[in-house]
Amino acid sequence: MRNLIVALLSLAVASTTIAEDEATSAHVYQAVVQLGAEVGLVREVMGRPESTTDPWIVVEAQPRHVFYQALTLLRKANRLAVELTEEQRVGLLPVPEGDIQPALVLDVINRASMQIDAVRNELGITYRAEPPVLEVDRQPSDVLREIVQVSRQLNFLIDRKFRPEDVYGRLELAATYVAGALTDDDAAPVYGQLPPFESGKVPADVYRRVLECLELATVIGERRGVDVLKLNLRRELRRRDIAPADVYDLATTLLSEVAYLTLVLEANDVDAPPIERPRHIFPSHVYQIAGMLQDELARLEDRM
Repeated sequence: MRNLIVALLSLAVASTTIAEDEATSAHVYQAVVQLGAEVGLVREVMGRPESTTDPWIVVEAQPRHVFYQALTLLRKANRLAVELTEEQRVGLLPVPEGDIQPALVLDVINRASMQIDAVRNELGITYRAEPPVLEVDRQPSDVLREIVQVSRQLNFLIDRKFRPEDVYGRLELAATYVAGALTDDDAAPVYGQLPPFESGKVPADVYRRVLECLELATVIGERRGVDVLKLNLRRELRRRDIAPADVYDLATTLLSEVAYLTLVLEANDVDAPPIERPRHIFPSHVYQIAGMLQDELARLEDRM
């Protein structure tokens, strides 16, 4: 049995009037749009810039991709609540290994909404955004796109920004999973080759390499008949307005793909790559660990 991924979640239990077996992607989309509007009200009061980044072009997505990004959104909403209310609002919950249903994603979004409600109360915002209508044809791809957009707006509100070391941790975990898929004997784990350190790299360089890793993971998944995430990678490769938080969001999506893929492949549990984590982590270090993951994925692709 693989180790569970532990993610930050609120201690409070979100309430919803939708029965668990009735929740659909349309309900999740509605909740995300509502949350985005409430975040917009907070942004106006705080006087922070509005995010103008074009949304991801998501061709196809699965609930697991949405769930991981929802956890990231919750983490950011929680961080904002902690910064403004000075209350510890964090709990722990394992990410399930089985099928993820819309109700589970909706629960995470509701928990994030509770954090934003706490911020609204702290700032004296007594009015709410107008509730959006339910659009019954919305799919996981639509939900994923909107979650990322709300998450990007939260990047402008939180003071403790996501840093290269946060991205490093995502990619290190992904490399551990893929190493497990390359390993036949638990006593002799197989890891990718860590490429030479290249100074001068910036978040945009890391972003492009993570996109390349995601493309490799997509190819592997398709060969094994796994329903994979499909993004318009060409447009993302052209982007230059990249911050560490953007890389973190993409690395989280890559991690969700790798975690599920290696579960399907019945990967072994292995320790983290036996490399010393730098004391100070900069984009060049993240680029390097992404190169190791890229090597592992290329090896795994050769086996398919």
